[in-house]
Amino acid sequence: MIRRFRTRLVVILLLLVSGAIALSLIAMGFSVKQQAERSIAQELNVSERVFRELLNSRSELLLQAAQVLTDDFGFKRAVASGDKDTIVSVLVNHGERINTELMVLRTPTGEEIAATHPIGDEITNNSSGQQLAIVDGELFQLITVPVKAPQLIAWATLGFQIDSQLATELQNLANADITLWNESSKKLIASSLEPGVQVNLQSALKRQSALPNWLEQQALVGKEALLDASQGEQVHVLLSSSLEEAMADFHRVQLQMLLIGGLAVLIAGGVALLMARSVSRPLSRLTEAAKQLQKGDYGDLNLEKRADEFGELAITFESMKGAVSERERRISFQATHDQLTRLPNRTQFAADLEGLLKAGSVGTLLLVNIRKFRTLNDTLGQEVGDLVLKQVAQRIIDFDEQCLSARIGGDEFALVFEQELSEKHKLIQKLYSFLEKPVKVGESDYPVSFNVGAVEFPRQGKAFDTLLRRAQVSAQEAKRQHDFVFFYTEGLDEQHMRKLDILEHLDYAAENDELTLLLQPKIETQSGKTIGAEALLRWNSEKLGFVGPDEFIPLAEQSGLIKKLTQWVFRQSADYLRHLNAPDGFSLSINLSAIDLLSDEILSVIAELEEDMPALNRHLVLEVTESAIVSDPDAAIERLNWLREKGYQVSIDDYGTGYSSLEQMRRLPVTELKIDRAFVQYLVSSPVDQSIVRSTIQLAHELGLRVVAEGVEDTESWEWLKKQKCDVLQGFYFSKPISFNDFNNRLQGESCD
Repeated sequence: MIRRFRTRLVVILLLLVSGAIALSLIAMGFSVKQQAERSIAQELNVSERVFRELLNSRSELLLQAAQVLTDDFGFKRAVASGDKDTIVSVLVNHGERINTELMVLRTPTGEEIAATHPIGDEITNNSSGQQLAIVDGELFQLITVPVKAPQLIAWATLGFQIDSQLATELQNLANADITLWNESSKKLIASSLEPGVQVNLQSALKRQSALPNWLEQQALVGKEALLDASQGEQVHVLLSSSLEEAMADFHRVQLQMLLIGGLAVLIAGGVALLMARSVSRPLSRLTEAAKQLQKGDYGDLNLEKRADEFGELAITFESMKGAVSERERRISFQATHDQLTRLPNRTQFAADLEGLLKAGSVGTLLLVNIRKFRTLNDTLGQEVGDLVLKQVAQRIIDFDEQCLSARIGGDEFALVFEQELSEKHKLIQKLYSFLEKPVKVGESDYPVSFNVGAVEFPRQGKAFDTLLRRAQVSAQEAKRQHDFVFFYTEGLDEQHMRKLDILEHLDYAAENDELTLLLQPKIETQSGKTIGAEALLRWNSEKLGFVGPDEFIPLAEQSGLIKKLTQWVFRQSADYLRHLNAPDGFSLSINLSAIDLLSDEILSVIAELEEDMPALNRHLVLEVTESAIVSDPDAAIERLNWLREKGYQVSIDDYGTGYSSLEQMRRLPVTELKIDRAFVQYLVSSPVDQSIVRSTIQLAHELGLRVVAEGVEDTESWEWLKKQKCDVLQGFYFSKPISFNDFNNRLQGESCD
């Protein structure tokens, strides 16, 4: 392996020059050979035409001689009289004059009168032109003409033999060797080639498809033609020319080129040495400069200033140094800043905040969330969302350029103040006034609102992840309380972690057999008999212990797990109905959330359960809250109408605590109205609650609805509701939620009474 650049340059230049010369010689040889072959092919085409012209000339000569013979009066008379001696004498004399080797005279019917060769049926009577015939293994060029006196009395045939002597004569005229052979016998008939070459060709013809190989072995270029002979025979004509003779001049030139190439290599070696010396010095300096850049040193490179390409390279290197420095700065900026808002990103912010924590700084971290940003983004599009984010980022920068700020991700921004703040601090009020102004979207102003979570450091956290998590939890609490800012309080993130644990384990609660469905009896007011029940879901987690429905149901609704839970409740309720010893008209109430009501999955579950229990619609009451209907009234009413058409009873749960109006109540296809416990549990002592319950019962009855009062806790409330003709009661006075077995025993006990 050659290590020195100077030596490599010399070797490379020598190899390039040598290679160029070698390639030139190879290319020239290939080109000359092709040109020689094309020239020979063109010459052979000309030779073929000359060969055919010579045959035509001989044919015309034969034709003229034959016409002279047949026009001879004495010859005609001898033929007519059958004087064979005279006929033979005339034929011999005439043949000697024109040097014909074959002469035949036949009767009009084809019988031989006189002949120099026994031709049999090899020739036909044809006065239209020449004919080739193989007679006794020899090839003849024939002309046949009629003898008339004045009627046809005979046919006269004259022929020249085509032999090697003729082939040699034709070679001198056609400037190419001529060889003829019989197609059927593969035997040479005539050839101008050397005898030894003829022997090789004769051997090659006996091997099928061997002619091209033979031509290549003999360094010949050939052109083959076919001539038709009598009796369906074919005669091959090969016109060939030597490729070596055509290439002789090139070989002399090639030798001269080799000598010139050798001299060029020597000269190139000397030039390469000079070039290597002039190149290696500036390259060494450039190498040192590259090592300097590799170390991150962007100072003066001290490159040699020259007027040639190396000088330009030095200038380019200096420019590259500046470009690399700028690109490195830009890459560093992109790695540590958000590309949309140009604020520091989470990674950089974490490093900066960790630096403050290590330095022992005291301050407050604020996490700013844009309220309902996802809705804005989905409604107005991502382009508008990006515009809003940039405007908010600019407001944060304008608020205090000296404070530490960043975009944490999505619609979350962070600010750090190196002082302890409170909800009433003037900086919080100033931040509110800076952020809460509408943003400009095109020509319109779009109102925005924010939730801010605040956490103090190091008192409430000494690590970035802890502070950020607590700030996020505080921001969520601000959102829940509809406040601008919420300051972290001890235990808040534990509550958040509790919620995460609940969601994690709730997803598998049904599979782990941790769910239980309790039944709270519903009592007919006048008789006190159990006529129904409300199915109430309970969860006793193996990991978390007992989790109350007021804790896990809201989280299930927020996460979408409520659909999975409701499906489990439906299936379990259907199973209860199959095994209960229930009286006629017994109904089981199931609560539906807003998500359940508008979900198509519940419809599939209902359809599935109806296949096994066709009378399910007579026993199930579906309870929906007013808030579930208010969220999307049209869709909710459409779904409730569908359920009513299927025969299911529909109840409005927690009536009086939601947002429904009388106009909306008039549109709802409900069969039952359930008065919330807030109006029932203090019924005896509250005249206001009595007025509300009384008017509600009256209104419901006039609308044809059954009324259920839940939260009955004493006999006095029962008696009062009985007087107001309330239909059904529910509450701890009658029974708390109980297990399936206890409920079934209750029904059996009532049936015995």
